[in-house]
Amino acid sequence: MCGVIGYYSDERDGFADIVNGLFQMQHRGQDACGVAVSDGRRLRLHKGIGYVREVFGHRPSDDFAGRLGCGHVRYPTQGGNRPENTQPHMVTTLDGGILALCSNGDIVNYWGIREWLEARGVDFEGSNDGEVLAKYIAWLHVSEGMPLVRAIRRLQDDIRGAYSAVLVTRERLFAFRDPYGVRPLSFGTDGKDWIIASETPALDIARMDFVDEVGPGEIITWDEEGMHRLPHPDIIAARRGRVDTAHCIFEHIYFSRPDSKAFGHLAYDVRKRIGAWLAETDDVEADVVVPVPDSSNAVALGYAQASGLPFEIGLIRNHYVGRTFISPEQSRRDEGVRLKFNPVREVFEGKRVVLVDDSIVRGTTSRKLARMVRGAGASEIHMRVGSPITAHSCFYGIDTPSRQELIGSRMTLDEIREHITADTLRYTTVEGLKSCVDRPEGFCFACFDGKYPIAVAEEKRMELVEAGT
Repeated sequence: MCGVIGYYSDERDGFADIVNGLFQMQHRGQDACGVAVSDGRRLRLHKGIGYVREVFGHRPSDDFAGRLGCGHVRYPTQGGNRPENTQPHMVTTLDGGILALCSNGDIVNYWGIREWLEARGVDFEGSNDGEVLAKYIAWLHVSEGMPLVRAIRRLQDDIRGAYSAVLVTRERLFAFRDPYGVRPLSFGTDGKDWIIASETPALDIARMDFVDEVGPGEIITWDEEGMHRLPHPDIIAARRGRVDTAHCIFEHIYFSRPDSKAFGHLAYDVRKRIGAWLAETDDVEADVVVPVPDSSNAVALGYAQASGLPFEIGLIRNHYVGRTFISPEQSRRDEGVRLKFNPVREVFEGKRVVLVDDSIVRGTTSRKLARMVRGAGASEIHMRVGSPITAHSCFYGIDTPSRQELIGSRMTLDEIREHITADTLRYTTVEGLKSCVDRPEGFCFACFDGKYPIAVAEEKRMELVEAGT
């Protein structure tokens, strides 16, 4: 999970809008960030390890400006948190061209594509999938003479996995997604300038009106002639039932801000529906509903409204501590939980508490929080979870490559309850979660049910190719 942003204007400097947009998406990546801008003549890059406020506390130089550009906040999945893996990645091509690319997602055939490029003399600085995307496009553009749009289309045919990407040259801006639309990517305008971003709050802060999402497999370009939308041929075929989308349902459960719109849904509304479903299928007797802030606030509110129980903010979050799930090391996650929350004793003392969390992935946070709430005087703790049991790895942008890290893959429901020290524990079911979104067949639930839709779709696509249809 990362955050990307692109900016295009015929005349106005977009550096401030890019940085402000990255601030709105800091929750999507806390380890590194970067910006590439072009004034039409030079494409320049500045990036580094750290939060946006640290890397871009001020403009890198007085003339670091441009009317088009892209930016990135990074959460490491492919490649460690080292300077050479920060994004955007800039590539200077042999024909004197130059491009910069940033991506959100994860590609599953990374090593196969990288080895193919290395065999053709392409060097790599790091081990990040965004670098592979950039250098694959650049190689096709130079060595095979492909126009950039055609090179991107070839990439979409050859590279497997999730990528919502923004690419900028000296004079053109491109936005494109994988054919399954795993990660979100939206764009908007004020009638003159344009912003493309992983989350719609990055449009809001720049006072851009939402226009649409970049379609699965779509390529959109912006240049002096305007905006051009190019749907993927296979997606046109999808409307005849050939290929499915695989939107990440975890975006609505945890990743996206509640005020973000993705896949045709506002995350806030989906989370409230999840909470209502939990309450409507529950028979526990309790006194108060308390969320684990912040991503479960709307889930808990939906539960409280549907159940008639009072909603209270009983855990105060320190907002100067980052998201513990996306911390790359277990020691940092443990420390983060202790620093992150403080209980309000008056809310918990003597109460039967419905404690609502968005998910339980490794179990680190839930166990510590249950003990914290019990220590604040709660007589009973009934943990309610806004997602199904996370029991399978994600290979499309979430850092859970090993199932042994997932508490749901190695413990039964009752063992998880005992581990986190709750009196009762209930998860949302997969079917319950599906009832909270429109067109659930267009979403990926693989981390819950182990059914990887991209793998199935790829097998289906290859069958069609071999059959010549």
